[in-house]
Amino acid sequence: FPLATFLKTFDISTVYPLLLFLAESKLTNEDWKQVSIILESYLLRRAVCNLTTKAYNRIFLTLTKTLRRDGFSVGALKNSLLSLMGETVEWPTDDAFRAGWKSQPVYENLQQARIVHVLRRLSDTYLGSKSEHISIDSPLTVEHILPQNWVENWPLKDGSTGLTETEIWTAEDRIDPRVVMSEARNRLLHTIGNLTILTQALNSSVSNSAWEIKAPALSQASLLPINLQLHGVKTWDEATIEQRSDEMYSRAIKIWPRPN
Repeated sequence: FPLATFLKTFDISTVYPLLLFLAESKLTNEDWKQVSIILESYLLRRAVCNLTTKAYNRIFLTLTKTLRRDGFSVGALKNSLLSLMGETVEWPTDDAFRAGWKSQPVYENLQQARIVHVLRRLSDTYLGSKSEHISIDSPLTVEHILPQNWVENWPLKDGSTGLTETEIWTAEDRIDPRVVMSEARNRLLHTIGNLTILTQALNSSVSNSAWEIKAPALSQASLLPINLQLHGVKTWDEATIEQRSDEMYSRAIKIWPRPN
C-alpha cells in the first residue's frame, strides 16, 4: 500500500479518519489506486511548495463527513480537494508546483526521509520494461551534487572563486559579479534539481569533491536509475541544475498529477 508508506514517511496521521471510512466502503482495487494518487498528489505538492499542514485535521474530518453523508466516489473526493481555495488548503496547480519544485530549498524544508521518498519515486520512473529491478537494502541519504561547501572546488561560471555566505553578507558592492553569481548559485543549492540519493559510504567519499572526481565515482558505484542519468554530463553548474529540475518536474507531474 504505497499511500501508507507515504503517510508514515511524511508523518501525516490526520488522513486516517478518511482512510478508515474508505476501508469501510469496500473500495475496489482501482478505487484505492485512484484515491492513493489523489491524496499523495495533494499532500506531496503542498509539501514541496512548503505550504502549511495546520488545516489538515479540519480538511480531512470535513471531507470524511461529506463523503459519509453523500456517498463515496473518486470524483467526489477529487472535486472536494479541487474546490479548496487559499494557500492554507489549496491543491497546488501545475504552475505553483513547478515554481516550488524549481525554487524551494527542499533540503531545508523537508526531512531527509521525505526527500529520499521523492527521489526514489522519481528514480523508479527511469526504469523501463526491459530494465533490471535492483533492491537497495542499505539506507539511502540525500547528496548535494553541487556540494554545500562548494567554494573551494567549484569555480563560478567565469572561472573566478565564489564567495562564502559570510563574504556575501559583508560585501559592500551588492552588484559585484562574484556576489551576484554566488547568490544565484546558493539559491539553487538546496533545490531538488541539485539533489540525489546515495548510500552513506558513497556520499561521504565524494561529498565536497569537484565534479571531475564526483562524476566518475557516481558512475562506478551507483546503480540507481536516477544516478545513471548523470553519466556523460560534462559539467555541473547552474544551467545543468535548471535543466535537470525541468526534466525531473516533467516526471513528477505524472507521478503526482492534479486534474485541471
